Amino acid sequence: MNLAQQLAQIIEQTPVISDRIVIRRAIAGVTDYFASSLQAHNDADAQKLLAWLTDEGGHQRAWLVGRKQLATARQAALFNGFQAHCLDYDDVHADVRGHPSAVILSALFASVRLDKPPTNIDGRRFLTAYVIGIEVMALLGKSVNPYHYEKGWHATATLGGIAATVAICYLYQEPFLTEAFALAATQAAGMRLLMGTPIKFLHAGLAAQQALQTVEWLRAGLTADQNFLDENLGFLAIYGQNNEQLTLQQWAKPWKIVEPGLWFKTYSYCSAAAYIADAGQLLYQQQFKPDNIANITLCFAPPKSDAALIYQSPTTGEQGRFSAEYILALTLLGYPLDFERFSPEPIADNIVSLMQKMQRHYQTANTCHKSSNRYVVVEIEFLCGNKLSQRIDFPKGSPQNPYTNEQMRLKLLQAVGDEQKTDNLLADIEQLANGLSLDQFLQRHWLTL
Repeated sequence: MNLAQQLAQIIEQTPVISDRIVIRRAIAGVTDYFASSLQAHNDADAQKLLAWLTDEGGHQRAWLVGRKQLATARQAALFNGFQAHCLDYDDVHADVRGHPSAVILSALFASVRLDKPPTNIDGRRFLTAYVIGIEVMALLGKSVNPYHYEKGWHATATLGGIAATVAICYLYQEPFLTEAFALAATQAAGMRLLMGTPIKFLHAGLAAQQALQTVEWLRAGLTADQNFLDENLGFLAIYGQNNEQLTLQQWAKPWKIVEPGLWFKTYSYCSAAAYIADAGQLLYQQQFKPDNIANITLCFAPPKSDAALIYQSPTTGEQGRFSAEYILALTLLGYPLDFERFSPEPIADNIVSLMQKMQRHYQTANTCHKSSNRYVVVEIEFLCGNKLSQRIDFPKGSPQNPYTNEQMRLKLLQAVGDEQKTDNLLADIEQLANGLSLDQFLQRHWLTL
């Protein structure tokens, strides 16, 4: 039995999860997914993609989240993935170095036919499929990174399609999982070069779409009988360095949705900048005058932990999502980190002037917190020679510094805009673990959200 077959067997033999902690983390992930998706309802780029889908047409079968309309399964996966990710407001996983739920849940929801009588898909099996998808995505991420990410691949895209395919195959107990691995893996693509453009968000939709079409093609009778983990030509050999980092003995020990866990966001920028934002907001409380700043040092540990922050001199707020300098300038000048700050509009001159006083440094010595493998220090030097500094090991929203249930509810409420709809949605997400079928869940909400 080759490595891919071993992995497939482990997945297929995984029972529906009943562990309370794991299920709670899954429920939180689904909640955050809806908050991120519904918040983007009026996003201009989402509207453009919606117009394209409408023009293309097709059989109306699967839900476009929050739209009260149906589309083809692949269209729904594409749109839902894009919408969930298009504000960069969705969850992150450290092992993946990307966004799992925007891909996996978009694919799972799009797989459900709403133009036919309900098939009573077990809500608990759905939650388990989601957890398994994250497990696979994290397992592959741990195996290929940091090489994969630093080489320039966008892991949300390259790993997400495989993970979402696995989740669908588990949900419907498909007999062709090893072939699905190979067919999904050969479609893996996505460059970090596109960060700061709408195509970065399209990557999540493309990965979800790849999962739907992988399963549909195999159901139609196409075959892909190859070992996607072949030592010489397999996924890890091409996209990583080799298979040596892949260990199946650590499967679900613990589940990766629990440890290291999902990172939830209340901000619309890359999670790598959360360290910077938290430091900047604390420094702003010192009530200094920005005009008195001589220079600012941003120290990252370990080196390359700022790889996602590709813009040191962004020109638009959209690029600023991936700029430590832009986000730090916003916080030090007292601007709110709201959605408007990350639009395609040009960056104001006073923000540009402050960014020009910044430089990045890297800490190579191991001085991290005992529970952390990375941190950021921001140091401000004033014209008078005085200095202020702030170190952040665990930004707010990270697994070690999580949001409360009420904070998560408020994130969803902000997106939904209605107390009763929010509470109904939360109650039914909870009920997925207690007998509510996935079909029933979607039927209750696709015409109300």
